[in-house]
Amino acid sequence: MNDSRLGGPRRGSSPLVIRDAADLVSAVPYMLGFHPSDSLVAIGCGGPRGSCALRYDLSLPPPAALHLAEVLAFHDFKTAMLVGYGPREQVAPSVELAVRALRGAGIPVHETVRVHEGRFWPDSFDEGEGSPLTATPLAAQAVLDGLVALPGRECLAATIAPLPDPVRALALRETAGIGGEVAVAEGLALVRTLAAELERGDPPPSVPRIARLTVALGAIRVRDEAWVRIDPGAIPEHLEFWRHVLRRTAPPLLAAPASLFAYCALLSGEGGLANLALDLALEADPAYSMALLLRQAIVSGMHPSSITIGLTPRELADSYRDPPELRAGLSEEHPPPAAARRRPGSTRTGQAEETGGREANTDFA
Repeated sequence: MNDSRLGGPRRGSSPLVIRDAADLVSAVPYMLGFHPSDSLVAIGCGGPRGSCALRYDLSLPPPAALHLAEVLAFHDFKTAMLVGYGPREQVAPSVELAVRALRGAGIPVHETVRVHEGRFWPDSFDEGEGSPLTATPLAAQAVLDGLVALPGRECLAATIAPLPDPVRALALRETAGIGGEVAVAEGLALVRTLAAELERGDPPPSVPRIARLTVALGAIRVRDEAWVRIDPGAIPEHLEFWRHVLRRTAPPLLAAPASLFAYCALLSGEGGLANLALDLALEADPAYSMALLLRQAIVSGMHPSSITIGLTPRELADSYRDPPELRAGLSEEHPPPAAARRRPGSTRTGQAEETGGREANTDFA
């Protein structure tokens, strides 16, 4: 599995300046959003769009090492640093494999570090006592900037896990009461109303409204309406909206809201969070095309700026040749800022079927 962050620090935070091995070890959890374990983390440095962190499972197979090198080379990173989390006998082979792959791609490895049981070794192959993990000024800066490093990846997963009873029972009951579908016209109206409420800063929807929304999202036309209304200029608000919806969705209907949340997470550069949401989506529907498409974007190491859907609501209605009854309210809408608009491209359809839904083996951050 893979988690990633491309493009430098989170919005509103200062750059994390890494001066030595202690800074490197301190920075990784804040770059990923959690403290990794049994992992190999690669930091790409000197790229035209900042830095990146990529987390791989520690048992790194040769194809994953090549993938790591290909991603960093594609994004034109000049150097790399590697941090292995685990015993020396497990870290050393993965580090050696990654170093060879990176050097083969023309990317020198500036430093390798091993972390295990509260200590770190600046040379990942060193067998000495190592140095204790202690607080650093870099970690203090990250906290002051509002960055969070959860104890582990499972804690990150818990932030989007469906809520237990009585919320789960209520979601199932409300969904069953709606029946198998909601009319497309009603679904579009609901999505447009919720988008307007989000823009005004209104409270998030109740479980009964979420139940109607998630049933309506079963229609691809309605799902796409929700997709194009995710504003790249207000991603934190949309991320929290879809988190709220996702955690209150009846499990059989998770595919659409989990995919929409994953899209928001990817636009935030939160590859690990996106991967976890896509796991939920594909568990609910292993063939869900939007989830497969976004998973392929992660595997390919696409930069967040490259995955915006590229349509306004009006352009989407035109592409579907919507009749007048499905266009209610479009004439009063304002198009998104020019910087957020892209012409339709490869992020729409087709790519997912070609990948066969193969799972990613890294987490980008």
